[in-house]
Amino acid sequence: MILEYIKKELLAHRKKSDIIKIWYIKEYLQIFILEQIYENDTWKDLVFYWWTATRFLFWLNRLSEDLDFVGVNFEKFDLLWKYLVNFFKTQNILVNYKIQKFRIILNFKNFLSKFNLKYQNSKDLYIKIEISSNIQFCKNYDTKLYPIFKLNRSLIIKSFDKQTLFSTKINAVLYRKWQKETPSWRITVKWRDIYDLFWYLSNNFKPNIDCIDWINDIKILKNKLINIIENINFREVVLDIENFIEDKKLLNFFEKDWKNFLIEKIKEL
Repeated sequence: MILEYIKKELLAHRKKSDIIKIWYIKEYLQIFILEQIYENDTWKDLVFYWWTATRFLFWLNRLSEDLDFVGVNFEKFDLLWKYLVNFFKTQNILVNYKIQKFRIILNFKNFLSKFNLKYQNSKDLYIKIEISSNIQFCKNYDTKLYPIFKLNRSLIIKSFDKQTLFSTKINAVLYRKWQKETPSWRITVKWRDIYDLFWYLSNNFKPNIDCIDWINDIKILKNKLINIIENINFREVVLDIENFIEDKKLLNFFEKDWKNFLIEKIKEL
């Protein structure tokens, strides 16, 4: 069933680049993983958050890679990977796994070859599931149940309130350290965080100030964000997000107007 649906879905995206097709395949598999998690009493209390959650819950218009959760004192990694691997086995899909600290990496072995695709010369497809055991970064938040209707599937997902989700992204913008380098360029900050900030602000989200590390005043937050935006390298933004965005017109907007737009939206917080 899964393979047949993906093949049918890719027909609708046949004119798109291979990398976008791969993200759609990954997203469909993510839906099944979420379904298996939230329809099982053992881990249905996991709280889905960060970037993929924002896409699934509020239609963030960039593709995302991983599934991130918070599970207080969660220790059932062995049970979870076995459950997921066995589920995909019932669908005639071979999945290998690797366990790291707070992370399960599922390897859909040679999966992309079924669709004549490959990613960085590999025909394997990977999905990471990361489960943080606490939420110490946040002092005051709500969790909610959200109905999801996506890619011919329906399910109920547990996540944070909108303000708290926004604040997890602000924390990433303020404090995440990241670097990526090739022979021709080097990215020193994960600029897709800046794109996500742009999306949140464009959709008039407000932050939960209680969930932003080391800041308890909205004026201080605005000043810190504006200082970051004023020092952004546009080239780095594009290099980091271009493979996650279907509509390239947004990149043209960034080049002309995005900095002033972001600063004005930050002042409205």
